[in-house]
This record gives sequence, structure tokens and C-alpha cells, in this order.
Amino acid sequence: MDILTVPPPRLHVIIIIIIIIIIIIIINTETDSKCRLCQQFDETVDHIISACPIPAKEQYIKRHDRVCAQLYFNICKETGVQLGKNSGMNMCQNQ
Repeated sequence: MDILTVPPPRLHVIIIIIIIIIIIIIINTETDSKCRLCQQFDETVDHIISACPIPAKEQYIKRHDRVCAQLYFNICKETGVQLGKNSGMNMCQNQ
């Protein structure tokens, strides 16, 4: 009997069995807890966000600037200050 001709109820059972097998394989696979970037420390949220030496300087500064820009935009929006264009940079301008 071909899998394409299996009646739908049996097909669901087959799919569930395949999913269970995949989950068992994933659970039993050993994983390395070391950071994928620096391979020195455990890959925790704290390490990735602020302590990994690989993206440290450049990427942390870029992320900082993006967060500041978003805060700036939100403050201008909440206070009713219009965003304008000035040399390609968004600047708050009072209306």
C-alpha cells in the first residue's frame, strides 16, 4: 500500500509517529552549550547581549544607536513633536 493511498486517519497516525521519532532524536542529541561566536563561554542571553567578545564593539554600538533612535522616535511621537529631515538624520522639530 502506497503512503499516498493510505486513508487520512492512518496518515495522521504515521505523521504523529514520525514527529515523536524526530523529538526523541533531538532530545537524545548532545549539544554544545558554548557560544557559537567565540566558543569560550556558555551561550546565555546575558553573554550574547553584553559579554561576547566577538560582536562586542561594533555591533553593540550599532544596537545601542538603534535603540536610542527608537526611543527618540517614541518620545517625539508621544510628545507631539514632529520628526523632520536634516542632512539625512531625523531630528525633532517643534511645531
